Amino acid sequence: MQSFLKKTVYAGLTLFALGSLAAVNTTTANAKKHVTTKRVAKKVKKGKHTKKQNKVTVTYYKVHFAENAAYAKSNGVVSIMNKPGKLGNAKVVANKTTMCRLAKSKLPENVFHVYGMAKTNTGLYYAHVVTLGGKYRGWIYVGKNDFQYNLDNITKNTGISATKTLRYGANPSNVNVKILDKLWTYPKFSRYNARVVSHKKASYINDDFVVESAVYNTRGWLYYYVQDAKKKSVNGWIYSGSTTARNAKKDTKKTSKKNPAKTPTDNKQTQSNPTTTTPTPSTYNLVFKYNGNFVSTKIVNLSDLSVNGTPVVTPDSIAKFIPSNYQITTDANAINTDGPIVNGGTAIINLNAVPATRLTIAIKQKDTGALLTPSADLVTTLNEAGQDLLNQKLVLNGQSINSNAVKSILTNRNLLSIDQSKLSTSGAGSLQFVGVDTTAIDASNPTVTLYYK
Repeated sequence: MQSFLKKTVYAGLTLFALGSLAAVNTTTANAKKHVTTKRVAKKVKKGKHTKKQNKVTVTYYKVHFAENAAYAKSNGVVSIMNKPGKLGNAKVVANKTTMCRLAKSKLPENVFHVYGMAKTNTGLYYAHVVTLGGKYRGWIYVGKNDFQYNLDNITKNTGISATKTLRYGANPSNVNVKILDKLWTYPKFSRYNARVVSHKKASYINDDFVVESAVYNTRGWLYYYVQDAKKKSVNGWIYSGSTTARNAKKDTKKTSKKNPAKTPTDNKQTQSNPTTTTPTPSTYNLVFKYNGNFVSTKIVNLSDLSVNGTPVVTPDSIAKFIPSNYQITTDANAINTDGPIVNGGTAIINLNAVPATRLTIAIKQKDTGALLTPSADLVTTLNEAGQDLLNQKLVLNGQSINSNAVKSILTNRNLLSIDQSKLSTSGAGSLQFVGVDTTAIDASNPTVTLYYK
């Protein structure tokens, strides 16, 4: 039996893998004893050769994805089972033919929501999935990488791969609309929890609405996020084909009867006594949030948001105003405006923290706070754990690290307990992992400090 461990070199980290090569030779002796008087061969009973079967066990985990990052497409190469496939008596829920059809489909209801993870004792990972249309639900093989915090970690060319259910679209030229159908919390089949808004349809169907943003679903259908012009609590998503432009001419006629528009010749006082004033710059408010919590507000000039003479709020137009160590989310709700981009208006921008691209791991003794020096082989394992943290984007600049995520990786690397012979300590026995320094990660010197006791 031969086993090989591949060597991998990461940027900034040199990782060494030790391999072993062993050969086991089994000799089978066939003995035959002849009886010459009767010339009858006496058969020797063959010993039964039994191959030891290791029982496959599974550990189940919760997954921790952002709401817009929990979706995947079929790759068409693996079936869905009613339980992790290596367990006994697993049954097919969707065969390869079906999965191949789903892989080619553009229907949003055929996208998978990933909501659970399982790992076998042999190191294989399975994802718990359900199509957004609810037709297929079960477990699918996704390789040998932990994806608990990031679907992008799924091994390529396995059962599924991460995808987005929505992409940005352009707002209509006239953002003032009437709606012809009910509103949704998200475009239908774009989120696992998309549903009709709680307000009664009759209470808003005749109101005027303003289109604040637009997205396309996987099929290319355009949806608008609309806000009731008078009732600020009424808003939601609607298919663009279920809207009509508000009749602006009719509104103008009504206004002209009550308040006739003045021309420059109507205002004789202004003509005879012109006054010169310094125009006040038109400003706009950008409110930045992370995980629903306030980060900062920037007041900018409308001219700073101008694209071809028209102020707009897009990822490109506000890029220079984003707080350091943050980036705009890729969610369809990343940018939310309160109407047309005019003086005094506001946009709420949802952010993600920027992941660290390099990392230092330090070990300290909990009681004394003393920095411990690991042995050379322990340094290698710690570097591997650090690379796991980077690959799964768990170290975010300016944010405290998730201690549960760190513990999960240390468990996988057998680092919850470290023999004192591998540390700069005296005494027998081992030190046990007890926690992580929760100080926010410094982007200039990203360090994760582990405490052992």
